[in-house]
Amino acid sequence: MTGDSSDLDVDVREQNGVVVVRFTGRLDWSTYMRVQDVLLDCVTKELVGVVVELDDLIAESPALLVVFDVVWLSAARWPGISLSLVVSDHRLRSTLESRGLPRHIPMHTTTQAALTAVVRLRHEDRVDAALPTCRCLPHVAERITERACERWGVQSLLDVAPQVAVELVSHIEDESPLALLLRMRGDKMSVAVRTTTRLDLKQWHVMRRDVASIAVCNFTMGETPAGGGRHIIWALLDVPEDSQRPPSYLAEAAVFTHQA
Repeated sequence: MTGDSSDLDVDVREQNGVVVVRFTGRLDWSTYMRVQDVLLDCVTKELVGVVVELDDLIAESPALLVVFDVVWLSAARWPGISLSLVVSDHRLRSTLESRGLPRHIPMHTTTQAALTAVVRLRHEDRVDAALPTCRCLPHVAERITERACERWGVQSLLDVAPQVAVELVSHIEDESPLALLLRMRGDKMSVAVRTTTRLDLKQWHVMRRDVASIAVCNFTMGETPAGGGRHIIWALLDVPEDSQRPPSYLAEAAVFTHQA
C-alpha cells in the first residue's frame, strides 16, 4: 500500500448500529496518538461494536500498527466492546500477518462481513447516564444502578452494585459532569464512571478498599483511557449463578436512553 500524504483524515459513521471508522492518510509517530484517541473514544461510546476500515491507511512503519492492539486491550478490559478490522489490501494484510498483528482482533475483507460478525449487545443491557453536578449526585447514581439491577433481574446485586456506584462517584472530584456507565454481559455486570480526573495510587487504594468492603462477590477494578483526556474508572462484578435474568418488563426510562 503506497501513498505520500502526511495528513490523516478520519471518517466516523454509524451503519446498522455499529460505529464504522475509516482512516485515510499516513500513520506515523505524529498521528499515532490521534488514531489511538479516536478509537478509544469510539469503543467507549459505541452502540454495539466498532469496525475499522484500514485500506486507505499508510503505515510509515509496521511497528505503528500495534496501536490497534493497544486499543483492543483497553476495550477488552472494559467495556469489552467488539472491535474488528477491515483489510482487503493483500499487501497490508500480509504485513499485519507477518508481524503477528493484530494479535487478538478479527480481520475481515469487507465491511459487510465485519458488520455481520458483530455480536450485538441488546440496547437494554447498557446504561449511559449523565450525572448532575449537585450534592445529590451519589443518590442519583445509586438509584440509576438500582433500577438497572431490577431491570436486568440481578436482585442478588441490589445490595452491592448501587453502593459500588456511590463509592465510585464519591471518590472522584471533577469540575465536568460525570457519566455513569453500566453494562450487563453474560455473568458480568460493570459499574463505571467516565471522567477527566486521574486518581493517584493512594486514592486508588482507598477506593478499592471501600469497594472491597461492599462487594460480596468476585470483582475486578481498573482504569481505561477513553480519548480526549477522559478515563473510565470501572468495577466488574461477577453475577452469582443463582441470579436469573427474566425478560425485561420495566418501561424504558429516559435516564437509560441518554447518551453521555
